[in-house]
Amino acid sequence: MIAIDRFPERLTLAARHSRAEVLNYMDVDIAETLRAMTGGQGPDACIDAVGLEAHGTTLDAWYDLAKTSMFMATDRTHALRQAIACCRKGGTVSIPGVYGGLLDKFPLGAAFAKGLTLKMGQTHMHKYMPGLLDRIERGEIDPSFIITHRVTLNDAPNMYQVFRDKKDDCIKVVMKPDGRA
Repeated sequence: MIAIDRFPERLTLAARHSRAEVLNYMDVDIAETLRAMTGGQGPDACIDAVGLEAHGTTLDAWYDLAKTSMFMATDRTHALRQAIACCRKGGTVSIPGVYGGLLDKFPLGAAFAKGLTLKMGQTHMHKYMPGLLDRIERGEIDPSFIITHRVTLNDAPNMYQVFRDKKDDCIKVVMKPDGRA
């Protein structure tokens, strides 16, 4: 698994807890690096878990930012375009990242020419939750490492801002309604 992000704390989390190889798009050319890592083929599967808030340093990422800043577009599709460009022929691009509007500069022709399978939509939590909870209860999975903050419900407005602004290495917040953090 390869994790790509601009926030070092999330890359460290991915490396530490899932043995992921991590790439920071601020440091390397993602497409070039993935081609080198896969013998020129590209990954079998790519996941765009970001959706409409993607960031990047390439020309198309700046284009997205300019269009959304001027309210001429709703979504920044850089990560999706990058996933389609990087994925090997016959591969799969999974899109759990949320998109809210009409997509500008979407490379459907490239996805078609490569024979990519596109899978998208919100995760079917009701399907996976019982099995995951069972594994947690048996001690096979310990998701507690992802929790970086525990607060009272009264602290919710402040923590939403901390999470949104990526402050204090905030990854996952648990809020307790009973007043005990």
